[in-house]
Amino acid sequence: MELAMTRENFWKYIAEAHKKEKDNNGIMNYLVEKLSNRSYEEIFSFGIIVDEIMLESYNQRLWCASYLLNGDTREESFDFFRLWLISQGEKIYNDVMKNPDNLIKYVEEPDEDFIADLYENEDFFFVAVDAFGIKNDMGIFEELFEIYLGEFDSYKEKLHYNDEDYPKLKLTWCEKVPKSMKKICPKLFERFYIGENEYTRN
Repeated sequence: MELAMTRENFWKYIAEAHKKEKDNNGIMNYLVEKLSNRSYEEIFSFGIIVDEIMLESYNQRLWCASYLLNGDTREESFDFFRLWLISQGEKIYNDVMKNPDNLIKYVEEPDEDFIADLYENEDFFFVAVDAFGIKNDMGIFEELFEIYLGEFDSYKEKLHYNDEDYPKLKLTWCEKVPKSMKKICPKLFERFYIGENEYTRN
């Protein structure tokens, strides 16, 4: 059986949200509201597609770009960065997957109000969960999340869908070896890196 939502429709949802809303909160709210009006199968399929793209984008070159932008090597930070990247839409996602250094075209100019998590979007992971909650008129997140996961897993079992394990990455870069990062993302490096744990936006 195929997913109830195609990749094409997944990206259309995100493109439509960007056309309708300008800020991240508005985009997330639009996606949640829109998805809540769809079938359970489509909601769960949206969640599966997010998981699939997260797996596909799990590579060491992109992790280097994530570190240069956000200054954090933790896997959790890399997860939130990839969620941000996916939430930017198909065109930007594909361009950056071809070459992580292409991010230089999409990052904002610095200002005094720069927020450290500008290039992270944990909320995108919960779009399907929140849509499921609205559809079922559920307000307590802990209860909602537990029920959602149970239904989500049941849907995957119905599809005979098997989750793939994340690969073990061998990093060819290190935050303590600047040249190793410059080799992977020279443009991002020149713009953001000025020393170990020191970042600027010139």
